[in-house]
Amino acid sequence: MGFDYVSESNFIVRKSGRESDSYYIDYLGVYKVTEIAKLVRLEAPLLKEKYLKYGAVYFDELDVYYFSRAEDAKSAIEEILKKLKSSQKGRIIQLTEAEIEYIRQALINEGVNNIRVSSKVKDNIFKKLNS
Repeated sequence: MGFDYVSESNFIVRKSGRESDSYYIDYLGVYKVTEIAKLVRLEAPLLKEKYLKYGAVYFDELDVYYFSRAEDAKSAIEEILKKLKSSQKGRIIQLTEAEIEYIRQALINEGVNNIRVSSKVKDNIFKKLNS
C-alpha cells in the first residue's frame, strides 16, 4: 500500500471535534499513525517519535495522537517530510495544454534540439517548476 510519491499538501492539521483544543494530523483522510506510515512508506515508530517530540498525546479509545497546538502538529509534519528521500517527495503542478505539449515534444526530440515553441511557454514551465 502507498502512493508513488508523498505530497506535503496531502498532510492536513485538523481540529478535533471530540477533544477540545486538540489537533491531529490527517494524511489523505487517514489519521492513525500506522496507516499514515504505510502510505508514506516510513516506519510507524519513527512517526510516533516525531509526534511525541512535539507533545502529542495518544488517546487509546480513538487510536489517535492529539497535539495541544496546531503549530506543534505542523512541526511534526515538517520533521516527517525531512525523513523522506527526495525521490519519495512529489508536488502537484498544473500545466496548460501548450506546456504539456512542449514537454512531450522535448521528450520525443531529446538530443535533437529542435523544438519550436513560444519562449513564453518555456518560461511559464520554468516558473511553475521553480516555485
